[in-house]
Amino acid sequence: MTGIFTGFFGALVEAWAQLRIGKLRVMLSLVGVGAAVAAMTFVIALGQVTSAIIDQEIATYAGRPGTVRIEVTPTGRGVSGGDSGTSPTEDPGAEGAGGDTAATERITKAEMNLVDRYSANSWATNYLQNLRIAFPGGSRSVETTVVSLGYGTLHHTAVAQGRWFSAEDEDDLSPSLVVSQGFLEELGYTTLDGPLTVRAYSPAQTTFTIVGVLKPDDLTWCENDVDAADYCYQTISAFALTGPYEQWLGGEAQASLPAPTLEIWAGPEQEQELISLATQDLDAQFGAGSTNAWSNTDGMQGLDTGGFTTTVTIAGVFVMILGALSLINISMVTVRQRIHEIGVRRAFGATSRRIFFSIMLESVVATVVAGIIGIGIAIVGMRVAPLGTLLGVAVETRPPFPMSAALIGLIAATGVGALSGIIPAVVAVRIKPIDAIRY
Repeated sequence: MTGIFTGFFGALVEAWAQLRIGKLRVMLSLVGVGAAVAAMTFVIALGQVTSAIIDQEIATYAGRPGTVRIEVTPTGRGVSGGDSGTSPTEDPGAEGAGGDTAATERITKAEMNLVDRYSANSWATNYLQNLRIAFPGGSRSVETTVVSLGYGTLHHTAVAQGRWFSAEDEDDLSPSLVVSQGFLEELGYTTLDGPLTVRAYSPAQTTFTIVGVLKPDDLTWCENDVDAADYCYQTISAFALTGPYEQWLGGEAQASLPAPTLEIWAGPEQEQELISLATQDLDAQFGAGSTNAWSNTDGMQGLDTGGFTTTVTIAGVFVMILGALSLINISMVTVRQRIHEIGVRRAFGATSRRIFFSIMLESVVATVVAGIIGIGIAIVGMRVAPLGTLLGVAVETRPPFPMSAALIGLIAATGVGALSGIIPAVVAVRIKPIDAIRY
């Protein structure tokens, strides 16, 4: 084993030494290979980064890929009325839609038990409410999503100013709000310089404290359209934290609360198992057909980069092969110039395998060096490229450079180097020692 490694590294060092001797001509022949690797790696990386950005945008609304959404509307079928929370004279569909405090509490408790039973680490609950907010221009209804703490992490909620909810907000007497940019502008502000209070009239009269402002809506698609004034504006919406919000609600408002939707991140591998377990568990408590559980994976695929990556890789390898033709010519000339040296080495005991690999590794090392330089150029290009302009979307967080793109570029360069080194290596091996010494 030691002899194999010694021979390999010896051939590698020899190949590097030969490249240094003819560095100018080798460098000129590898310009095409390096440029092809740079272009191929950049395009593959751009495709994968584009897919990641689109997935981030989708996750803002649908949650991380592999998130299971669970809604419960008790039917009472197959369970006693006392166990399901319904009575024979009640309309089962009324529960969970608002109107039965006991049923909503039972559903919420059952969902929390589900989270504990399966040790879910990433989960959140949410439901919609309409708050009557006092704005300087008059009060208006604002659609508000009432959420638990984990919602921001699960949905990658981007906060441009201030912060998202924290555990300390659970104990605040003034419930916290995270609002849209349109909400803030409706109050007469453009920036949030500190906590800002706002009065709500319904469903309970209380004062909310704005602690954060969401990322503004991207209106570049309509800002130059003079006819788009009716729909080209920042949306007015808000998020409220469940505990502080509900503590201010009176009995009637509490009774009208809907059952929350539970979201659990299970991952694409375990989502179907969680759907089955949740349906079985909750249907046993609230009746057959009570549970509606589904995953967001099927509906949130951003871009399928598999075929794109394959096509770009094939095109890039083809261009590299064209660039490597000049390397083959140079290698053939080098072998002809080294015939006497090869003959002397064969006479002193160098094996055909050693000669073969030493010649072939010259091409491999050369293309690998060109590949590394090309990958470096692609990485720099991705760092300075205006992704927002290229993709036409606002890029808040630039995804890291995908390592798979770099590996594809390096493997392609290595493969092309091996192919371009085989012909000169075969020619060198077929040289007879006695003829080479006489040359």
